[in-house]
Amino acid sequence: MANRGEIARRVFRTCRDLGIETVAVFTAADAAAPHVAEADHAVRLGDGSPKGYLDIGLVIEAARVSGADAVHPGYGFLSENAEFATAVLDAGLTWIGPPPEAIEAMGSKIEAKALMAEAGVPVLPTLSEDDAGPFLVKASAGGGGRGMRIVADPAGLAEALESAAREAEAAFGDGSVFVERLLPDARHIEVQILADGHGTVWALGERECSIQRRHQKVVEEAPSPAVTPELRRELAEAATNAARAIGYRGAGTVEFLLADGSFYFLETNTRLQVEHPVTESVYGVDLVRLQIEIAEGAALPGLPPSPVGHAIEVRLYAEDPAQDWRPGSGPLHRFEIPGVESEFTVSALRLDSGVRDGSEIGTHYDPMLAKLISYAPNREAAARRLATALAGARIHGPATNRDLLVNVLRHPEFRAGTTDTGFLDRHAPTEPLADETAVRLSALAAALARAAANRAAAKVLGGLPSGWRNVPSQPQQAAFAELTVSYRLTRDGLDYPDVTLVSADPAQVVLDVGGVRRAFDVADYPGATYVDSALGSVRLTPLDRLPEPVEQVAPGSLPAPMPGTVLRVEVKAGDPVSQGQPVVVLEAMKMEHRILAPAEGVVAELNVAVGDHVEGGAVLAVIQKGE
Repeated sequence: MANRGEIARRVFRTCRDLGIETVAVFTAADAAAPHVAEADHAVRLGDGSPKGYLDIGLVIEAARVSGADAVHPGYGFLSENAEFATAVLDAGLTWIGPPPEAIEAMGSKIEAKALMAEAGVPVLPTLSEDDAGPFLVKASAGGGGRGMRIVADPAGLAEALESAAREAEAAFGDGSVFVERLLPDARHIEVQILADGHGTVWALGERECSIQRRHQKVVEEAPSPAVTPELRRELAEAATNAARAIGYRGAGTVEFLLADGSFYFLETNTRLQVEHPVTESVYGVDLVRLQIEIAEGAALPGLPPSPVGHAIEVRLYAEDPAQDWRPGSGPLHRFEIPGVESEFTVSALRLDSGVRDGSEIGTHYDPMLAKLISYAPNREAAARRLATALAGARIHGPATNRDLLVNVLRHPEFRAGTTDTGFLDRHAPTEPLADETAVRLSALAAALARAAANRAAAKVLGGLPSGWRNVPSQPQQAAFAELTVSYRLTRDGLDYPDVTLVSADPAQVVLDVGGVRRAFDVADYPGATYVDSALGSVRLTPLDRLPEPVEQVAPGSLPAPMPGTVLRVEVKAGDPVSQGQPVVVLEAMKMEHRILAPAEGVVAELNVAVGDHVEGGAVLAVIQKGE
């Protein structure tokens, strides 16, 4: 398995069902990753460099030394690299993917558009000198939103091309990019294709993938609420023609933009897609199994199965949507989603995850933690089931986009099925599920749980209420960075406005709030307390009673928002800068992050150089404000 994370675990699941032994490859950053532990064999890639997954020679050598006879590329990394596919075949291995010629044909998206036009597939018009934008810069290789930039003003095109090329090179090992006209209000529709080596091509319906951030999908579903039966037939015909035009074999996806009732070829992904589970759910197939069987020479039945029901997938990322989608890192203490019946297999709720309790979320790779998929007889039921499961998830670790996903699934526009690729630009529903009242009650529950833990550990008078006095004095206080809670425990119970304490132990507190009984689950970790309830999940930061002195940071300091590598330094010490001007560009999790000047001023200090690795919070530069 020439990949990592959840897609490696997903492929291993099917291989176990088929009685096929598996080999994981890994870098030093992934040595303790779940996919490594779950494989029958595992091979470290060279010296363990984070870029090992992009090294064709190292991956082929791993297959050789382990005795593997086939290679599955997954998605991302080398999955759409024709040179890699050729190297696998030249090594005498079975390639579980399309022919290298088909990958090559679609590898250049400009040439691919010309080829599709010849095959009768609708394509976007070619740009002319009179086009004033907006434009979309896209990576020729790979996908997943890497190497993509929107350019509203032609004056910014050159910078966007350079930035996109760097990001594409880091993600796919290929910095080729191209430009096309942007359709801002279009829908992103794709068709799952499957072709064998005997002339049969299936089009397994369409997927709606319009909810995107940074051109990367975050919510996908099948079928699309915007596609009529007639349009579905037209899309299937276009996708089938595209597959036949390039002699396709295996699983792939033909992507289209849908605008004003017309659709246009976008690209062909010559690999399995991240969102393949929604198609598996609706069509009752195992696409990985079919990939393997086709690679073994099997023939598909003449007709594909018929679709039943509706499926929706969300991508759970370690990122903070309220902070410009800033990726997070650190330990994932707990990862639990209630109601999940099975992992990696079709069910009412399916979890495809690359992490588990205790996983360390690093900065070298994509921040996706998992995908959660719901399946139901209709779209409304699927959305409701998925939103409820997400809202009740226990995710203790880096910030995630969980609350945003729940808000999207419950948004009237999404429920009406009228979303397009600009949805998150218009709405960005980043408000937390837990409102101010929920945060206050969660903090109270955390304080009562801590008090219960203290009494349980007490060596004398452990049966007395925490903080009990014969003569009432000052209320007890629990200080968190977010707020301070004041309460009193008396012989009559909890003294707190409109709240009655039902029970309290170190892990759970039950409160009666205005006649409604609510349970709050409390978990403590170094530096953080997580409180989960039906009101929403709350992360609190306990404050020490006797805090250590805080190191003073110079005014105007620009801290690194996350660990990363310095790609560019845009200024020199002493340079004047304007508000919002880029100062340093970091690379983290395969994305570029611009660190901007907070105000007009002068660069008083510059503490980094290109190539430096910095930790989160490190002061990159200091901007001295102008008078």
